[in-house]
Amino acid sequence: MFRFLFSIADVMQNSLNVKALIFDLDDTLYDCSGTLVLQGRKHAAKMIARLIHCSEEEAYHLQMKMEEQYGTNANIYEKIVAMHYLPNACVNALWEEFIHIDIVGIALFPGVIETLKQLKAQGYKLILVTSGEKKIQNKKIHALGLKHNYFDDIFIADRINGQTKNANFKEIIQRYYLRPEEIVCIGDKIDDELTAGKSLGMITVMVEHGRHYRAYLKGQDKYSKPDYSIKQIKDILGITNASSLITR
Repeated sequence: MFRFLFSIADVMQNSLNVKALIFDLDDTLYDCSGTLVLQGRKHAAKMIARLIHCSEEEAYHLQMKMEEQYGTNANIYEKIVAMHYLPNACVNALWEEFIHIDIVGIALFPGVIETLKQLKAQGYKLILVTSGEKKIQNKKIHALGLKHNYFDDIFIADRINGQTKNANFKEIIQRYYLRPEEIVCIGDKIDDELTAGKSLGMITVMVEHGRHYRAYLKGQDKYSKPDYSIKQIKDILGITNASSLITR
């Protein structure tokens, strides 16, 4: 169900009194890569096709190629605009086309609600931390039925204003009088929430899903390994219950 990336003895030294679990949103609680990202790329492909005089299918695959070449954190529209000598204003226009899509057709992964309810019943503090444009992330949270339900607190790191999950994590530690080793951080992005959590001393759990996880597999030697890796969010119950590794 889940894999130990360190020995049990090593993990036990840092997980004897975990009190809180921090969850990422995109590609952790629902399939962002397979829904909104694909919709956004197809939407942007229409503008790209007009700008560089190609088919929408070619424009779509160009975006996939740029992401594979430059990574999931790169602004691929800067690369496309530079490659085709387009006006710089096209970068923002393409980005707006990509991110401002209807938040429709998204649903939580199977077992998410049941897992959150069970963790809550066991006495854990549950916190959602996501990053992106605040308005859009709020729309996702509402669409998924997570607003004011299941989580004790919700943080949105607004990228437009330069906010980071690392800062959110520090605020959580202070607000709830927690030690880092009392927190489990769960997400799909090794170069975002998982690195931030590990740098602070939290226990980290990678969800094996989505484009960020696929990018990690291609360059995992560049990163410190998460403590655990799971296939589904419900597998976190196996970690929290495994040989009483984590107690409240």
